[in-house]
Amino acid sequence: MKLLVADDDPTLREELAGLLREDEHEVITAADGGEALRIVERESFDAALLDLRMPKATGLEVLHRLRVVRPDTAVVMITGEGTIDAAVEAMKGGAIDFVEKPYEIEALRRTLQNVEEERKARALLGASRSETSIASVLSEAAGRKALLAVIGPGAKPPTGASQVLRIEAEGHPPNVFAPSQLYHLNAAIEKHLAGLDRAVIYAADLSLLERVHGREDLRAWVRHMSGKCASKGGTLVLESPDPELASEIGGDAEAGPASEGLQGMLESLANPIRRAVVGFVFTSGPVAYSGILKKNFVDSSSKLSFHLQKLQVDGLLTKADAGRYAVTESGQRAWHLIRALSERKHPSLLISKT
Repeated sequence: MKLLVADDDPTLREELAGLLREDEHEVITAADGGEALRIVERESFDAALLDLRMPKATGLEVLHRLRVVRPDTAVVMITGEGTIDAAVEAMKGGAIDFVEKPYEIEALRRTLQNVEEERKARALLGASRSETSIASVLSEAAGRKALLAVIGPGAKPPTGASQVLRIEAEGHPPNVFAPSQLYHLNAAIEKHLAGLDRAVIYAADLSLLERVHGREDLRAWVRHMSGKCASKGGTLVLESPDPELASEIGGDAEAGPASEGLQGMLESLANPIRRAVVGFVFTSGPVAYSGILKKNFVDSSSKLSFHLQKLQVDGLLTKADAGRYAVTESGQRAWHLIRALSERKHPSLLISKT
């Protein structure tokens, strides 16, 4: 990873930079907060390790600037004696962890591993569908004989489709369906999906469906099939020559988690520590604070207290009887969804606007 280390103590700064370079990270250093601010204006970083107390600008001030100019940069606060409360405040402001002086190399490595895991999880949650190669998705599915094509009269099936279902003016099941035979078409698709993991559906030229059922029902059908694919770890690939329709459908897919109130929870679960805590409580049932602390998810009780507070604020955990922590109903849904996302190689919906 490319890292920024900002600390006004030259000995600690260079020692830390040296340790990180030994682990094959690219490291840029800043001698004070002012220099750190100038650096982040011109360069991007995977993560920044910021001393809380620096001349010219504090670590908190650099953190706030990063949230504006480099919001994808993960921030780890470096704390000295008596600054833990301030570090917790920094975490509330967007820092994902803090480390204490003097540095313990293994604890530092665990922190950076958590940074990398959270970066990957956030990339998975926010990945642009255009970033995934549609051709590679289709090719990979064809190689596994897991590619199904659903096409109208103006489209051709992709190479390697193991089954082709056509939408024509007149239907001839089991492979050709009239627009009015949508129920039978859906049944044929679901039969194909039932025997496969990570199945891919390629859909093109759905104009007959839109003509008979209307645009709203077509959008609902795409959402339904995308959900079916997602439940099996697969993908719906939609070829849409209508840019407006493609934009509408893409907006539907992106708005899904937020509309169910889950987006904030998913963002919270991108943090590996909070994900581990929720997974433990989900598996074990209501657990006391002491039971969670014994699992050593973090290296201090102050970090655990912060993460538990954050999980409650985000609606993932709640206090049950005898003060034990339990996963909320919404938290359970978010937990299932984040696990499904982590097991998928591709988004559940890809749209080609050609």
